[in-house]
Amino acid sequence: MDALEALGNEIRISILRELADAERALSFTELRDRVGLRDSGKFNYHLSTLCEYFVRDTNEGYELGHAGTRVISATGRPAPDEAEDSGVEPIAAEEECPVCGEPNCEKLFHVHLSAPWR
Repeated sequence: MDALEALGNEIRISILRELADAERALSFTELRDRVGLRDSGKFNYHLSTLCEYFVRDTNEGYELGHAGTRVISATGRPAPDEAEDSGVEPIAAEEECPVCGEPNCEKLFHVHLSAPWR
């Protein structure tokens, strides 16, 4: 699975967001609880996928790697350590998604099955 495919799952995006919101590295159990996934095998699969590109497994626990921090910044939500210096302005909560028009849309990607010119 390549890096872009790794981002194509809501559970993995939730993991990245929880790590971005954390003020320190999180243990497997802490992170799984924050994401809200009870199945530890399923959670381990998704976390392992992210560890290939976006997450670091340290002695203290799991934390965003450089690429993971960049992904979070690209969504308009800078990681806590970048919030003041990134120059990225967070998207206002009341703004509509430019793709689907929904308020508070948190999807990183939208998939359209038909060609846009039809």
